[in-house]
Amino acid sequence: MAYRLLARFDDQTIRATLHGGRNTIGSDASCEVCLPDSTVSRRHAVVTVSKAGLELEDLGSTNGTLLRSQRIERAPVSVGDIFVIGRVVVLVEELADDDLEVGIVVPRESFDASGSMAFDVGELTETFSPLDRFALDHLPRLLDHLCGETDRQRLAQLVGYSVFETMPVTAVEIIETGSEDKGILYSAERPVDDEEKACWIEAVTPACQVRACFDRQSAAEHYRPVVDSALLLLTLADREFAPVSPAVRQPPTPERPQPPTVDPAVHRLYDQAERVARGDVGVLIYGESGTGKEVLASFIHNASPRASQPLVTINCASLPRDLLEAELFGVEKGVATGVEARAGKFEAADQGTLFLDEIGDMAPETQAKILRVLQEKEVFRIGGHTPRPARARVVSATNRAIHKMLAEGSFRSDLYHRIATWEVELPPLRRRRSDIPNLAAYFLTREAQRNGTRVRGISRAALRALRRYRWPGNIRQLKNEIARAVLFLEDRELLDTGRLSAAIRGDEQAKAGLPLAKILEAVERDEIIAALDACGGDTTATAERLSISRPTLYRRIKSLKIDPPK
Repeated sequence: MAYRLLARFDDQTIRATLHGGRNTIGSDASCEVCLPDSTVSRRHAVVTVSKAGLELEDLGSTNGTLLRSQRIERAPVSVGDIFVIGRVVVLVEELADDDLEVGIVVPRESFDASGSMAFDVGELTETFSPLDRFALDHLPRLLDHLCGETDRQRLAQLVGYSVFETMPVTAVEIIETGSEDKGILYSAERPVDDEEKACWIEAVTPACQVRACFDRQSAAEHYRPVVDSALLLLTLADREFAPVSPAVRQPPTPERPQPPTVDPAVHRLYDQAERVARGDVGVLIYGESGTGKEVLASFIHNASPRASQPLVTINCASLPRDLLEAELFGVEKGVATGVEARAGKFEAADQGTLFLDEIGDMAPETQAKILRVLQEKEVFRIGGHTPRPARARVVSATNRAIHKMLAEGSFRSDLYHRIATWEVELPPLRRRRSDIPNLAAYFLTREAQRNGTRVRGISRAALRALRRYRWPGNIRQLKNEIARAVLFLEDRELLDTGRLSAAIRGDEQAKAGLPLAKILEAVERDEIIAALDACGGDTTATAERLSISRPTLYRRIKSLKIDPPK
C-alpha cells in the first residue's frame, strides 16, 4: 500500500503521493509536496514514511502545523487524519500500489501516416499528457469563469496560468493590442538551456495576442491548438452573451450541513454528492433512520442547476397506497363526492427535485406508476385524462435492503435502475463517533438559544457517556436527547450525566470497569446486529457489508449468542 496527501485551498485540490523517507511540504517548488499558498512557509513541515508508519513534523514554520486542532512540533499521523498547514487542509489517504502503476501505455506523440495512434507495448510514457491536463483539469474552470462575470484582465491571467502550468513551455505571454492602453496581461517564463533552439508560436487577433515558447519545433507544432484555444477563450470574453436561464446556471455551492463534519468518510461523501448534483441522474440514499438522508437530499438539490426550483418531499411509508398515489399524482375535481382538484407532488416539483423518502416501503403497483411518470416525464391526475408536466429530478432514500427486495421481486428492477444511478450510504452515528462532540455542542447551543438559557457546556463525564452510547436513532435521537436535557438546565449550568436519560447513563454505567475484551465483544455484537437489520437478515449481504466471510459471520453469531436471522 502507498500513502497520499490530498490538500485543498481556495479552488485548488492537490494530490501528492508520498515516498519512503522524508517528504518535505512547503510553498517552495523544490519541496516534494508543493503548496503554493501565502500562509505556507517555504519549507513548512515534513512527513516521514517508515515501516513504523507516518510521522508529521513542523519545521519551525511561521503559521504552524495543526493536528486535531492542536499545534504540534512532531506527532504520528494515520490514514484518515486531517492536519492543517497554514490555512491549507490536508487529508492522509491510503491507496493500493497498483493505483500508481500505468496499466495501458499510450505514447501520446506517436502517430502513423494515417493519423492513428502507433502503440509500442515496451514504451513508457506519462499517464496523462499535457493536453489531457489542460482539457480535463483547467478548461472546465476557465469556461466557468468565461460564463461568469470575470473581467478580461483576470481571465487572461487565468488562461495564461493554465497554459504555463500544463504545457511544456518555457515562456507564455498574453498581450492586449486593440486599445490605447496596450500592454502585457500575463507573462511567465522558465530558465532555458539553449535559447537558440527556442521556438515561439503565436495566435493573434486585432485585440489580443497569445505567445508561447517551446524548446523544440515539434513540440510547438503539436501544442499549437492549445495556444489557438487560449486566444479563442479571450475572444469569446469580448462577446455579449444572452442571459443564462436560472434553471441552467450552476448555482453557488451551498454550505455543508451544520455543524461541519470531522469524519473523513462523510467529507468524501459530500464531495461526491456535490459532483453528482451537477448532473441530472437519479440518486438513491441508504441509511438508518435519523442519519440525515433528507439533509443530504436537500444539499444535492441546492447544489444542482435546479436549486431555484422547488424541493418537494414525501414519506412513502407514512401513507396507505391509495392516499400515497393521490399525494404523488394529484386528483381531478369530481373523482369522488366533494373532492376538489389538486396537484400532486410530481406536478409541484416540476423542474425541481422530488425527494421520495422510504421508497422501499412503496407498493409494487405504485412503483409501476412511478416508473411510467419518470419515463414519460408527465403525470395523469387520478380521475384525469390530460397529461401534466412532471420533469422533476428524483432523489430517493430507504433504510431497507433494496438488493434483497430486488432478488425477491418485491421491488421493480426497472424502477431501481431509474432511481439509483448513484447509490450512497450514510454511516450511522456509531460509525462516526468523532462527530458526536461537535453535534452535541451544536444542538446544545441551538436549543439553549431557543429556550433563552445560557449554558456553560457539557461535562467530560457526560461527553464520555454520549460518545459511548450506541445511538440506535442516530443524529435525530442525539438532537432530541440534547433538546430534552436543555429543558432541565438553569442559567450557567453544565450539562452533566445527571441530565442525560437513563438509557444513556445505563449504557455508560454498564460498561464502566469492564475488561477491554468484554467491551469489544459488546461493540462487535451491536455492529453485527445492526448490519443484519440493515440487510434484512441476508447473511451474504451482511458479510459483504462487514467485509468478512460468511463462515466467519456464522461463527461470530454463534459465539456472541446473537439470534440467527430467520
